[in-house]
Amino acid sequence: MTSYLEKARRSPQVSRRGFVKASAAATAALAVAGLAGCSNKVEPVEDSAADGVQQASLTEGTWIPAACWHNCGGRCLNKVLVKDGVVVRQKTDDTHEDSVEFPQIRACLRGRSQQQHVFGADRIKYPLKRKHWEPGGGRKELRGIDEWERISWDEAIGYVADELKKVYETYGPTGVLIAGYGTGQNVRLISYLGGAVAEWDSASHGTYLLNVGSLGLPHMGVGPGAVMCTSANDRFDLKNSETIVLYGCNPAWASAGNRCKNFLEAKEAGTEFVYVGPSYNPSASLLEARWIRVRPGTDVSFLLAVAYTMVTQDDPQSNPLVDWDFIEKYTVGFTADTMPEEATLDENLHDYLLGAYDGVPKTPEWASPICGTPVEDIEWFAQLVGKEHKVALLHSFAAARNKGAEDFPQMLMTIGALGGHMGKSGHACGSAFGPTAGDGGPSLVMPGQAGLTPIPNTLGYFVAGPDTWNAVLTGRFFDTGHNMMGSEQGFPPPVEREVDIHLICHDDSGAALQSRINIPGGIEAHRKVDFVFTQAYTMTTNAKYADIILPACTQWEKKASYFQMIYPGRDFEVFPSKVVDPLYESKSDYDIIVAIAERMGIDPKAIFDFDETQQWFNVIVGSTVMKEDGTGYEPLVTVTQDDIDEWGVQGQPQEGRIGIKELLDKGIYQVERYEGDPYTFIAYKSFVDDPVANPLPSHSGKFEIYCQWKGDWLAASPRGDTPFKPYPTYQVPIEGYETTFDDWDNQVKGDYPYLFFTPHYLRRAHTTLDNVPWLREAFENPVFISAQDAKEKGVVTGDTVLVQSRYGKVLRIASVTETLMPGVLALPHGSWVDIDQETGCDKGGADNVLCGPVTSNSGVSGYNNYNINFEKYDAEQLLPDVEWPQRIVDAE
Repeated sequence: MTSYLEKARRSPQVSRRGFVKASAAATAALAVAGLAGCSNKVEPVEDSAADGVQQASLTEGTWIPAACWHNCGGRCLNKVLVKDGVVVRQKTDDTHEDSVEFPQIRACLRGRSQQQHVFGADRIKYPLKRKHWEPGGGRKELRGIDEWERISWDEAIGYVADELKKVYETYGPTGVLIAGYGTGQNVRLISYLGGAVAEWDSASHGTYLLNVGSLGLPHMGVGPGAVMCTSANDRFDLKNSETIVLYGCNPAWASAGNRCKNFLEAKEAGTEFVYVGPSYNPSASLLEARWIRVRPGTDVSFLLAVAYTMVTQDDPQSNPLVDWDFIEKYTVGFTADTMPEEATLDENLHDYLLGAYDGVPKTPEWASPICGTPVEDIEWFAQLVGKEHKVALLHSFAAARNKGAEDFPQMLMTIGALGGHMGKSGHACGSAFGPTAGDGGPSLVMPGQAGLTPIPNTLGYFVAGPDTWNAVLTGRFFDTGHNMMGSEQGFPPPVEREVDIHLICHDDSGAALQSRINIPGGIEAHRKVDFVFTQAYTMTTNAKYADIILPACTQWEKKASYFQMIYPGRDFEVFPSKVVDPLYESKSDYDIIVAIAERMGIDPKAIFDFDETQQWFNVIVGSTVMKEDGTGYEPLVTVTQDDIDEWGVQGQPQEGRIGIKELLDKGIYQVERYEGDPYTFIAYKSFVDDPVANPLPSHSGKFEIYCQWKGDWLAASPRGDTPFKPYPTYQVPIEGYETTFDDWDNQVKGDYPYLFFTPHYLRRAHTTLDNVPWLREAFENPVFISAQDAKEKGVVTGDTVLVQSRYGKVLRIASVTETLMPGVLALPHGSWVDIDQETGCDKGGADNVLCGPVTSNSGVSGYNNYNINFEKYDAEQLLPDVEWPQRIVDAE
């Protein structure tokens, strides 16, 4: 297999594109079907040859459900055809006929490219050591640009074990950083050794991670009690809305698969759509939505003006906009008459809107210069969301991923409450995100737990994403708790920590160096420490800047659960199987950590109670499904003693809905829905029906438009001095629209006169899959520029442009469009960084090169409202990304 790839790569008869096309297929000695095609059926085809790679029959073999384990919004079903241990082709869900009630969970193009991902020519085949690394650090400045040496597994494990032992003995746990979410296999070993400095990041959820339960909203995140979407109604209720507002949502790109279908069915039933955001994105176009333009990071100003208009134009007889009964019964803090008992500030949002405290009424005329929304659009939107209209206000988390967005969740909730849009059919105010976009409600199918005994990180030092790399460089940071994992319980008081990081361990469940803000600072931090190691199956950014790379196998090469199973689709869960044996010299993350533990003299059972097979078995047999009457959950899987014996695991026979063999053969369990079934979900209905018996998680048990906890916590933060209050107010962010001006009062623009935001992109899932040739060819990853701004700069589509912020600079090919607000650029999130060592400019277009280490009081990563400038680049023009060489390591 390796020799064939090597011959193909070196052969002068094979073109670059021919090799790209051949690489995945050559590894498997076969080719896969193309991305395009409408049919969801596998049909026989005649054998053919392409680019010198002989294709075998594409219909013989066994179909195996294969993991699509990346953190996109899909969670779709993929299957691969395997013949003689070789993957022949892929398909998606055909386990039943497709219907509205029982839709097939079809894969998107990312999932359909998985074969190139798993069998790509750029797989890391064996353990690697950076050439100029030696114990103690060696030439640290060469991280990211050094050559690689092939080493044995014995050497690699020895290096890692020795460095871990040395750092813990010399510096203790404050000398180690876990870079990532802290949920990977290697974190168990680090925690066993005494813990380490752990990072958290607001990431996808933005300020919705900040204990929004204190406001009355469902807890978000990945920790205990986290939910995907119980703040919005399920898909069958969408068509009951007269209008659906998509606030920053773009499921066509961010939640590929079936999610747009939910909204299309509502559209076909007569529901109209409105899109709010800085770009008229593909989802808005698909749904023919009316576009309400709002600049990134200015959403609170827009919504304050909407609330002002609702209050001042409300007339119970001729123009009823505000549902005062709802405000009085289900909220606290909007008016002086509804203040909570614990309030320490004699102020309320109603009077703030009217200008009582600062002399500035929050009129549309006040908001428009900030948010860029025409006055007439603000007034029109206020009428739309009034109490007489059946409106569903559905939001992504894009507007919450801004510096200064601490008030956004509370402010949008307030608009929903003013219109009384909670707890009844056709009305909603909640999230439409990820695999449950447009389909709210508790999961009908829930995976079980692996059953491992938790190993706590006893050090208890948590650094926020924007502060992470500076903490390594300076040895100091403010610790406000692990906001991602602990926000359901609130946060401890801030503490200043001192650390001395000498070792970075990249959590195998994350991509910290690429996906966190401040990549330049991250590179500098990596070049400061003594040792960096990671597990990887391709040369990711984490791997590129490491000293030792331990080649990990993919989910296709092992029996194991994976992180994204905790975020299932609402009515289904996918249960993949092992597809092939580990390729080359790769090992599973579990086997790697066991080997390190053994080298350090640690009994592996102290790290893992049992092996991966037992863990995966526990996840399967512990899975539950909602009862047919909707009253609770029951076991999903039937397991016999013969099943237990065949798996070679510990367990007890049980009765469920489906046998384990049938489940794994299908690869999915999906609950068939129908109109009016017991699973119908209307968010907050139980609370609205009986708020005393079913209180919300806030202190008052109601929606808190004035929340004392929020005000106190933000005021105590050492990160910023923005005067946030217990109710939502507009605050000028530390970096945002106003800071594009040198002189705001006279409207004089500064050196960085544009805003930019970072949309999720079809080419990848966050940063994963960015190396896949098919996807790089299909999606060019340009910088999107408004036609007006491009004309002023003399830029046309296809030009190479230089984009600069206060923190870094990137090169990208321009895509000029009419679908962006002037003054706003969009650079897709997640492209792999590729720094030119001579110029310091990133040719890869990595968004986080432009995002610097600045944050507001909460520590949120404000990806979407940084200031930039751009210009046409007259030096060497960029080649299309697909024509760049793959990151193939040849260290033979």
